[in-house]
Amino acid sequence: MTFNLNRKERTMAIAIGINLFVIVLKFILAAASDSLAMSASAWHSFADIFVNAFVLAGLMASRAEAAAAQRRGRLSLIENGVALVVAGFIIAMGLNIFGQVAGHPAHPLTNLGPVTLFSLLTIVAAFVVGRLLLYVGRQEDSPSLIASGYHAQMELWSSLVVVLGLAGSALGIQSLDRAAAVLVVVFVAFAGYDIGSSALAALRARRGMEVGHAHHARPLWRAFLPVAIVTLLVFYVASGLYVVQPDERAVVRRFGQVLPGELGPGLHYRLPWPVDQVDIVSVTSVRRAETERALMLTGDENLINVRLGVHYVVADPVAYLFRVTDPDTLVSAAAEAAVRQVIAEESVDDVLTVDKDPIQSRAAALAQATLDSYETGLRIVDVQLLESSPPEAVADAFRDVSSAREDKQTVVNEALAYQNEVVPTARGDAATLINAGRAYAAEKVNTATGQAARFNAQQVAHADLPAITHIRLYLEAVENVLPGVRKILVDPTVTLETTDLWLVGDSTVSTFPPRP
Repeated sequence: MTFNLNRKERTMAIAIGINLFVIVLKFILAAASDSLAMSASAWHSFADIFVNAFVLAGLMASRAEAAAAQRRGRLSLIENGVALVVAGFIIAMGLNIFGQVAGHPAHPLTNLGPVTLFSLLTIVAAFVVGRLLLYVGRQEDSPSLIASGYHAQMELWSSLVVVLGLAGSALGIQSLDRAAAVLVVVFVAFAGYDIGSSALAALRARRGMEVGHAHHARPLWRAFLPVAIVTLLVFYVASGLYVVQPDERAVVRRFGQVLPGELGPGLHYRLPWPVDQVDIVSVTSVRRAETERALMLTGDENLINVRLGVHYVVADPVAYLFRVTDPDTLVSAAAEAAVRQVIAEESVDDVLTVDKDPIQSRAAALAQATLDSYETGLRIVDVQLLESSPPEAVADAFRDVSSAREDKQTVVNEALAYQNEVVPTARGDAATLINAGRAYAAEKVNTATGQAARFNAQQVAHADLPAITHIRLYLEAVENVLPGVRKILVDPTVTLETTDLWLVGDSTVSTFPPRP
């Protein structure tokens, strides 16, 4: 057996080299775009390498010495056995790719523009390889090259499906990439079936791979094309299904015109591209935007550095989709303008200390009014002063002023504490004196009133019985003058000189002057 390659073998070697370049390119593009279809197509091309290598081996074996007929039969048996193993590997790889496609969650693709442009090279490569193999195979009358050329045309259609899926994803039809991936899986399965059926036919006929592969190429292609078209149509119709999550709302456009109403959570259907297009927006998730540090002028003509954080949600999905291009920038600009207006009415001391909450509330209201005037469909949740500090050049002076203000506040608090201690005590003492004076006045008034009433009563009694009144007054006067002294009343008609008074105890007796 000579190792100098003839024209057929050189052609197949060139096809293998081009396919190796295409495989590397497809894997790079799949990694750059995260495309399921491109990844499946890369594995499809990887499977084709086994087919091409096997065909090359068959071409080289066909040049064996004619005398080694029995050896060639054994070689044919081994080659077709290897072909069955390769076919099983390709089919298993197709099932693995299908599992990856079915289990991979829907996600947006990246770098679609450059990836789509570079993926056109895969179509050109598949076209060149197919035409080259068919041209040389017909000139050399090689069934293996002709069969490989038809198989390369399947690779051409596979690459075309992938490019269409990428282009559809670039236009906003994300489901086309998944549909293209499933269709490529069908290509992989047919490639495995093609290799396996050819090997089995060759084993049964005890012939080489060349005859078997040529016999099955065209019938397989005729059977595959309708299945591929039907599969593509099914996935095209199924691409209209979409799911809206509980925190989302869907806006449907038909030929660019927004349909009335918003669709809530659940499974929905739209007419596939290019008729309908669906935009799904989260209406409950709180979005955050921050501003850069900016110098602002206060009402007392001082400069301070201010940095803001703004939380907002989407209130109107339609207005948000078609009136806003960069919501974070818009919300940040509206909030910064509102805070500038509010701070321009405040003193620097109030901004740095006690008025942060009122400033945030007023700024949120002003920013919301601005967004409403623009009909943005956004609602501000709150505005936060993440930073409010003096410029670095005067930071030390501000710290001194703050320290003096704190000392002042300490002295004022101590004075207020002393005031709160002394004033209530003085008020209590004053209330005590006032109440004592009122009690004394009431006592004197009541006493004088009682004495006046008593005097009036005595006057009335004296007017009625003057003699008895005189005696009573005399006795009361004696009682008041001699309190605690035993006194004996003697009738005036009794003369003490001629009357003996037998008194027990002290016999000292003194007479009180007679009643006047």
